[in-house]
Amino acid sequence: MKNYSVIIIEDEVAAQSQLKGLLDQFPDLYLVGQAFNLKEASDLIAKTEVDLVFCDVDLPPGNAFDWLMGFKSIPFSIIFTTSYDTYAIRAFRLAAVDYLLKPLVESELVQALEKFRNKMQKDSNFDHVQELLDNLSKSNHKKKVALPTLSGYLFVPIQEIIRCESDNTYTTFYLIDKKTIIVSKTLKECEMMLLEQGFYRIHNSHLINLAYVKEYIKGEGGQVKMEDGSYVDVSRRRKDEFLKTIR
Repeated sequence: MKNYSVIIIEDEVAAQSQLKGLLDQFPDLYLVGQAFNLKEASDLIAKTEVDLVFCDVDLPPGNAFDWLMGFKSIPFSIIFTTSYDTYAIRAFRLAAVDYLLKPLVESELVQALEKFRNKMQKDSNFDHVQELLDNLSKSNHKKKVALPTLSGYLFVPIQEIIRCESDNTYTTFYLIDKKTIIVSKTLKECEMMLLEQGFYRIHNSHLINLAYVKEYIKGEGGQVKMEDGSYVDVSRRRKDEFLKTIR
């Protein structure tokens, strides 16, 4: 029986422990390392030969898709894990080996591993992962989000959104051209729409595009100054995690 080296990239301790426990029952899988964030993952992969990576999708300060775009080529297979089923269609379209929704179900893990083994036995190339990267590059180009209006939908390029501000059941989108768009969605709904796109919830009322952060000003929670000159409060509860994200 061929043995396969495995690493786990997961920022939640409980989820990481659950997956490790499940993998212990498969004698052909050898866990060579675990990472809690993307930097640890990059360091681990740089010094370790790996056949299979279990990778959480949402990994602040970015996500697995953006992280993979930094590779020129990937010599390993990937099984995505996430709490958000909205990633499922995209993950399959991007040629992922498989996709598992947390909390993990043992029977689904068994099926995913069987697919992985079958692929490894048929060939040793990783064209499917390169296809994933190619599709990522195409899908991220000028990607837009559909914002509901009274007359229909307004399609706005994501890279033009600086921040979003909540007003109960309404959210205002602030764009780089100084325009604003008010939509009848909660900030939580907007956060889910922009979950993969480099946005960060710094306050119950504020969601910002990290690409447009110009300065952080210290304080109880602190403030961020955005590229458009606006100042946005950082909640005290979210301060530490936010600072980890932007460093």
